[in-house]
Amino acid sequence: MKTKLAISMLIIATMNINAAHHEEEKVAGQGLISSEIFDLGGEMDLYVEKYASCGANKGDKHMHPYGTLVYMLDGQSNTNVSGEFMPVIKDEYWFEPSNWVHGGEDDAPAVADDECRSSLVIRVAKKGEAPTVFVK
Repeated sequence: MKTKLAISMLIIATMNINAAHHEEEKVAGQGLISSEIFDLGGEMDLYVEKYASCGANKGDKHMHPYGTLVYMLDGQSNTNVSGEFMPVIKDEYWFEPSNWVHGGEDDAPAVADDECRSSLVIRVAKKGEAPTVFVK
């Protein structure tokens, strides 16, 4: 009887662990290639990230507690930081103000699967805090 109980508890625990590992992970943007974090004098960190992807970028709704600079290395992206979607091409950039909620927009311009882009994203965050906060 104790063996059956122990096996049952082990199976339930295993199922719960597997379920926890299969939760959908939220992403702000797809195609993260590299990410480096630099110490800015003890209280803040500087995040420098490179992204590359093709097709529509289906990021989840999020914001950044501090401003973010996005520089297009290649291709084209769209931003609606001005209130309407605007194209941004290679060697151009846009600035996302602090706490600006974006991502997951249903009215984003269509992007063909073979349209590729790469970007450099630069942002800061307080030490121990995430540079991206997901919202509902």
